[in-house]
Amino acid sequence: MYQNFPTLYPYMKFAVKDDFLEISNLFKKNRKLFPHIRMGYLLKSIQQNECIFTDGVVIIFKIHQRTVRIGNITKSQKSDCHLNQIVSTTRDGSASKILNQFFNYISLLPHASGVIYLNVRSENDRAKKFYERNGMKLIDKISWSDGKIEGDVYQIIVKKNGSQNLESFFPSFDASKYV
Repeated sequence: MYQNFPTLYPYMKFAVKDDFLEISNLFKKNRKLFPHIRMGYLLKSIQQNECIFTDGVVIIFKIHQRTVRIGNITKSQKSDCHLNQIVSTTRDGSASKILNQFFNYISLLPHASGVIYLNVRSENDRAKKFYERNGMKLIDKISWSDGKIEGDVYQIIVKKNGSQNLESFFPSFDASKYV
């Protein structure tokens, strides 16, 4: 669906197979925050172009193809984006920069609604403050592992750039070759 984009934005890029080892090591270092992440999942995300990797920042996402329950009352609709994981090697502001470029990218995709969700453990205050600083709003609750792990659902709705298109961000980019 998103394959073969040379870059996503002037700065951001999709992960490629050669990035797998570095990305998997980053998740291994953060095993306490991401105990559920499996190496097969990371590889599949890379292969399906659902993984951004730039300057030590990893974003794994999915554009839903059907309605999916993501909170106690919240359902993500077909074409909504679910930001599955974001992790960074540094705390220098690069994660915010990449996240906001990702939001802009989603606003350009003709098959994406512009609604972006994410789930985070309720106890992860650092991540929740990061999401709030970047414009996301707490909208619902969820739990995993038969109610043993509490979570929060965040959302941002990015303005669809209907008057702009991918070509305006990639001057030498012909989208018809990739869609």
